This record gives sequence, structure tokens and C-alpha cells, in this order.
Amino acid sequence: MSDTANLTNPIVPKPTWQIYALGGGWGHLNRALSLARIAAHSHLVRIITNSPYANYINTLIAQENTQILIQIIPPEASFQQACIQVQNTLLKQDYNCLIVDTFPRGLGGELVEVFSQLKHIPKVLIHRDLNPDYVVAKDLTNFVKQNYNLVIIPGDSDDLPFADLPNVTPTLPWLMRSFSELDIKQAYSCLQLSYPQEKPVILVSSSGQPSELQLFGLLTQKLAEILPNTIIRCLAPICPSNCPSELWVTHYPGIECLPAVDLVVGSGGYNTVNECLALQMPLVAVAYPRVYDRQIRRLKAANLRFHPASGDLDADTQKIIDLVLNLCPLAKHSTPPPYLNGAIAAVSSIESLSGF
Repeated sequence: MSDTANLTNPIVPKPTWQIYALGGGWGHLNRALSLARIAAHSHLVRIITNSPYANYINTLIAQENTQILIQIIPPEASFQQACIQVQNTLLKQDYNCLIVDTFPRGLGGELVEVFSQLKHIPKVLIHRDLNPDYVVAKDLTNFVKQNYNLVIIPGDSDDLPFADLPNVTPTLPWLMRSFSELDIKQAYSCLQLSYPQEKPVILVSSSGQPSELQLFGLLTQKLAEILPNTIIRCLAPICPSNCPSELWVTHYPGIECLPAVDLVVGSGGYNTVNECLALQMPLVAVAYPRVYDRQIRRLKAANLRFHPASGDLDADTQKIIDLVLNLCPLAKHSTPPPYLNGAIAAVSSIESLSGF
């Protein structure tokens, strides 16, 4: 009887989306996951990444959603090795739509050859800020016109090189959790705190490159010494060597911790800034120099307090502490009004394009 049922009601495989999310740090991978977890309700989603944090979250994502597969290129792979692995992956696997985060030609130009063999596959560019000189040098505007069916701007800015193209769709920022998924009691638990707390809570969010852990570890240590009546927690994948172990927590995604927090100290990256803005959370940021991400520009646009990283650990630590002290005494953060997650609208736009 089951055989007959299978013949009359064959199992139809879910449409597959392939996301290219190469690039260091959390940003590219986290944005891809924000999109993937919404799309995974009706699609199989594969993400190719070389993020140093991919192994850390791979098991967590697999437990949450079996429709998301993270394909990891070792971050220590050479430039040539990474390009070859990307090309092999994209040319040998079947999928219905290719979604590329930030770099139209790929991080190393490896997508140019791939695209010439994938003309039948709908392609979507997730358009982030790019260095204008890079755009001109690689003639990226024409490349995007010729190769991408849809360009999505995931919040952050509309003053971007390809913003005026006719196939551009802007959305609100993409977040790893929608408002309805956040719970204040869970947030306190994530920070290893009982609920409720009368003391204010400062979260030092180490969400940038692994090499930046030392600054956030030192900030955690110093803030705990200076503000004994404030609860300090350092959120990081691994405990910085200079961070008191009892103040360190690890949790993903970090946005689930924010309802219990009264001030965030972190970087000026896409995820940290947009999560704090969505929850109307005060943020003191370290603006790090990035090849493709202008953090100072983002922080200025959002009118947030920040210090540009100088590379001097002690000096940078003191500058950030001064900005924090200017906000003290901290008031307990009130529950923010509901926010919208731009990843939901992005999935709808891609589904309209690809027919799935």
C-alpha cells in the first residue's frame, strides 16, 4: 500500500538555493543564515563560506534546521585553493537559484568563469557597500547589469554603487531573529543570569575578527573593575585570554541575548549595529578598518557613539571606557516596540524571481 502511495504521490524535492557567503568575520555568514532560516521553510539552502566561525555554528544550525547545509572552505586555504573549491562546488551541484553576498565577481573574481556556464540559473546579488575605486576598476556596474536578475539591498544604506539599477529591491536589515522569537527570560539565561536583575547589564560583544578578541577581553576586565554595581558579560565564541572566565558567555545568535541588556559594547559591523538599532539598544562601538566595509560611515549614519580603532590596545580600551562612562549611570532598557525583519521580504522577492 505504501508503494502505491509513493507512485501516486511522488516525493517532490524542495527547490534548492545556493548562497555564496565568502568573507572573513561574522557578517557574510550571519546575513546568509538570516535569509536561509526564513527560506528553509520551503527550500533546501546551501551556504558556501570561509568564515573562521563556520565550524563553531555548524552544529548549532544543523540542530535547529536540517534544511540548511553549510559548506565550509577552510579559512586557511590559499587564495587559489579557495577559488577552485568555489568553482567546483558551484559547477557540480544542482540548485534553482544562486545568491551572492556582497562581491559580484566573487571575492577573488572566481565567479566570472562560473557565470559563463550558469546562464540558465537565476542570480541574486545581495548589495552591500563597496569601495568606489574597486567598482570602477572592475567595471562592476556593467557586470551586475549583465549577470544578475535581481539586486537586493539589505538595509544599511541606499547610497550604494548599484542602487539606481532597475532591478534593485531594498529591504529592511536582515536579522537572525524576528521580534516574536525573542524572550527576555531566555535572554537572561543565555547570559547565565537569573531573571530579573535590578543592576544594569553591559554586554561586550566580540563579533569581529578573531584577532580583535584581546580588545574586547580587556574591555570586559576593565569595565568590571570600574563599574562594580553593573553586570558585565563578554559574548564571544571563545574566551579571550585576558577576559575573566566567569564573565564570559558563548551563545549564537547573539541577538537572543539583547533583551536582557542595557548597553552593548561592540564593533561597527552590519549585524551588531542593525541588531542594536532594531531593539533600540544603546551601542558604544569600535570602528574597525575593513577592506570592503566602511564601519565609520555606518556608525555616523546611525548617529551612534564610536571610537575608530587605532591598533593601540591600551589607548583604544581607554577611549571606549570613556564613552561608556559618559552614559553612566545606566538606566534599565525598556522593551522596544516590535520591529520588522527584512529577511522575510527578501525571501519573497527571490521566490518571485525564481518561481519557487
